[in-house]
Amino acid sequence: MAEATRRPGVLERITLIMDCLAEVPGRMLLEEVVETTGLPKSTTHRMLVQLVEHGWVDHAHGGYTLGPRLVHRGASTDLEELRSHASPVLNELASMTASVAHLAVLRGGFVHYIDKIGGGVAATVPSQIGTRIVASEAACGIAMLAWTDRDEIVSMLDHTGAPHAGAHEELFIELAEVRRRGIAHFDGGVRPSGVSSVGAAIRGPAGPVAALSVARRGTLSVRDVGPLVAAAARRIGVTLFGEWQARTPGAE
Repeated sequence: MAEATRRPGVLERITLIMDCLAEVPGRMLLEEVVETTGLPKSTTHRMLVQLVEHGWVDHAHGGYTLGPRLVHRGASTDLEELRSHASPVLNELASMTASVAHLAVLRGGFVHYIDKIGGGVAATVPSQIGTRIVASEAACGIAMLAWTDRDEIVSMLDHTGAPHAGAHEELFIELAEVRRRGIAHFDGGVRPSGVSSVGAAIRGPAGPVAALSVARRGTLSVRDVGPLVAAAARRIGVTLFGEWQARTPGAE
């Protein structure tokens, strides 16, 4: 008799659901969670109800997302709250730099853009709210990875299946430089997209919670734009974490 297919245990099912919600910006419908996890619909619904009851998951119009009880690196995972705090700073940054300003979070080795502001120049940069990019390929991602544990970086990036997965020594050298300067920079002149970008992490006591970046097709003056991006990230950090953030280093 063929061996019966092993059914995932309770903890494994919870992990599948939580990982699913963590890697998608915004809310997911029950059907989307079922499709992504491969779990039966009745099982998924029952576990989501229990997770909502205990605060690990939030349920509202539009579906499910990670709940208020789950803390990601010292800050609430409520993306709406994060966007609310960052929005005025993001608008000001886009205006001051005449570029497209992004707000992003790091989930499972990928950067997820959760806001984009750019007025008339927004269409010149091929990014959208909800876009997911391997963290090492975006200025926002590099900015957050610079303040992330080395073993965690390897685990996250290997999980993405990116072509460079497993060979990270050059990346670690770059991340050390980003920590020193406080900003990450991509030169559009050597990128297929032709888009230059500068990013800085929004940090809490336990590590990066998000990142800001400005992007423009063509060149960006790192000397002029870098301090503005770093200062904007610190302003949001102060709003979220108080004066702890004000004592962290900025761009040099």
